[in-house]
Amino acid sequence: MKVESLTDMAKRQLEKWIFTDYLKPGQQIKEDEVATRLGISRPPVREAFKALESEGLAIRKPRKGVFVVKMDKADVIEVYMLKANLYAMATELALENITENQLEELDGLVEKMEACIHEDIPDILNYQKFHRKFHIRIMDIAGNRRLKIVASNLHKQIQRFSYQTLHYQAHLTKSVKYHKEIVERMDEKDKENACNIMKEHVLDAMNFLISLSSLFDQGVTRK
Repeated sequence: MKVESLTDMAKRQLEKWIFTDYLKPGQQIKEDEVATRLGISRPPVREAFKALESEGLAIRKPRKGVFVVKMDKADVIEVYMLKANLYAMATELALENITENQLEELDGLVEKMEACIHEDIPDILNYQKFHRKFHIRIMDIAGNRRLKIVASNLHKQIQRFSYQTLHYQAHLTKSVKYHKEIVERMDEKDKENACNIMKEHVLDAMNFLISLSSLFDQGVTRK
């Protein structure tokens, strides 16, 4: 089992703070404050900052420090369009190799996603975890390492938006429905429809997000 390094731990925690809006777009991330809060020295935090920069989650401004990246509506649309096509490509590649056991694994993840939304208070964090595992598993089966890396970085750039849209029950329910249909089409080896539904799922999430104009009225612009 791989032991998590202090840098990895700091990066994971910083990502969580960004995705859940604890650290807001445009907010400065102070190295000493993060180190104190996590109870670690500053060098691992510094390395975590570099990783966040490489993933497009943070930006370093000369003589000012490190800040959470801001994204405007055009940025979000750009990321979702790329993500939709990469996810569809991963689905197509996965269907060339997928086994019955792997299909059952995907179906099991969808069942866990569904269980999360049927609680009295939907478990959004766990829903997002199983949702992410579902798509990562498809990329693992697809076997294209570079596609997985690029798609993962794109996903992280808009994950804070994704987290907020999942607070809407209708969107959660529709998301589960899409994933069920994707597994069904994959089980039938219906490559065309599986890819189309995957792409539609991502673009539907984009359109739902765009409809929530309040998210973009809160200064979510990149300047």
